[in-house]
Amino acid sequence: MEGVKRTNPVAKWLAWLGLILLAVGGFYYATSLVNSGNGLWVMAAGGGALLIAALAGLAELKLFLAKRSARLGLGAGASVLVVLALVIFLGALAARHHQRWDLSQGGQYTLSPQTKELLAKLEQPVQVLAFFKEGQAGKEKVQDLLTQYAYVSPQFTWRVVDPDREPALAKRYEVRNYGTIVLVRGEKHEQVKLPEENEITNGLLRLGRQGGKVVYFLTGHGERSLEETGQEGYSQLKSAVAEQNYQVKPLLLVQAKTVPADAAVVVVAGPRHALLEAETQALGDYLARGGGMLVMLDPQQDAGLSSWLLARGVKLRDDLVLDQASSLVGASPAWPLVANYGEHQITRPLQGVFTYFPLARSLELVQPLPAGIKAVELLKTTASAWGETDLGALVSGKASFDQGRDSQGPLVLGAVLDLASAEKKDQASDKPSESDDKPVVGHLVVIGDSDFALNAHLNQAGNRDLLLNTVGFLAEEKDQITLRPKQKASQPLLLQPEQALMALVVPVILLPLGFVILGVVVVVRRRRRAA
Repeated sequence: MEGVKRTNPVAKWLAWLGLILLAVGGFYYATSLVNSGNGLWVMAAGGGALLIAALAGLAELKLFLAKRSARLGLGAGASVLVVLALVIFLGALAARHHQRWDLSQGGQYTLSPQTKELLAKLEQPVQVLAFFKEGQAGKEKVQDLLTQYAYVSPQFTWRVVDPDREPALAKRYEVRNYGTIVLVRGEKHEQVKLPEENEITNGLLRLGRQGGKVVYFLTGHGERSLEETGQEGYSQLKSAVAEQNYQVKPLLLVQAKTVPADAAVVVVAGPRHALLEAETQALGDYLARGGGMLVMLDPQQDAGLSSWLLARGVKLRDDLVLDQASSLVGASPAWPLVANYGEHQITRPLQGVFTYFPLARSLELVQPLPAGIKAVELLKTTASAWGETDLGALVSGKASFDQGRDSQGPLVLGAVLDLASAEKKDQASDKPSESDDKPVVGHLVVIGDSDFALNAHLNQAGNRDLLLNTVGFLAEEKDQITLRPKQKASQPLLLQPEQALMALVVPVILLPLGFVILGVVVVVRRRRRAA
């Protein structure tokens, strides 16, 4: 190198510049997540400088490489550079293409599709403040959960706040209890009381919306109460719909005369008494205006809607669906399982997830459908199901499939219909207008069971997702059609008496005793050798 230094100082300084540029560019590329491509340009400039230096001092370089010590030194230096380059490459690769694997049972540490979709659509930064005091139980669990959120979206950041050390921040967000989580976006914030995924995701939903749409539940015909917290009530259904940032209101149509203009969805859930003609007319007018309606009718209770539905392409069958396959999962044959769904956005996320419908009736689509109506068979039973028409045999426990009398599965338990009216829709105001060529389309979903939405069944299998997806579709909110976070149930380790005894004997007795025996053997053998 002395020859290079003496005869061509330009080549020397270019060589040093090239090495510095390579080091700086590689370090920047490996550590920066913003504009990291600039590091590649710097590395390319460094490589170019080294190439020019080599060409400028080519003669001196040949003399230098002819020396044995130079070749050995270059070999060692090249090895170091290769290892360094490999480390930088692996670090850059891990920073940009890191991956997590969840090997827990049921994917306990994997966020739900709904959560991932919400995080992917975040357009503004969301900061999460977890108010936990030092050493508080559950703090590490929350940190792990928030880390999963931040892993999906760089717009999601979080930090733990000790309200005792930062009381001004706790006062600003009106935090009164330890364990409270606050989601902040700009000037708006939402509090989350329970540190669970479903609660945090619901908080994100509320944070991203200006105002909730209204879902009306028809009342006045013996429907189950939205306030009933027992097994036969709909209180959990009301809470589930409200958690999706909808307003839930009762609708006494006899008094209101017409469906309110702010109604996004009307739910007719298991009425036991017939609707008046004026009520069915009001519901028909609502659909004609482009409304969304969910009708759930149980066996032998059509609420006077048979002819109303028939005119819209749905025929109710007078049967009770039975399926012996349900007994394979410990359910009653009167709780038919559904894992076969029609091709529709409501059920697309449910592929691979079964739902069940206690005490359901079947229905069928009229062929041909009335003009202007499109329909999809949404829910289908297994082929082993049948529609039992002899309800007296059910009471005696002797029900069986009768050829020619009962309907053989697969049977349709639910259908969705799009009803186009003659009116036109104004795209700006979403109201009927003669100036637009887009027709008004009402959406009607009919399910032959209302019990699957009861408190006793709503949170089982895929029932909750099916119902909330239906509400989201009818309310024309695509982000509500997904699989939602599940409550993580505790899974205690239950041991048989002999297993518990083994768990005690092996680590507490056998292993220590084995080490003692091994130690004695070693000592005895050493003494014998010494003797």
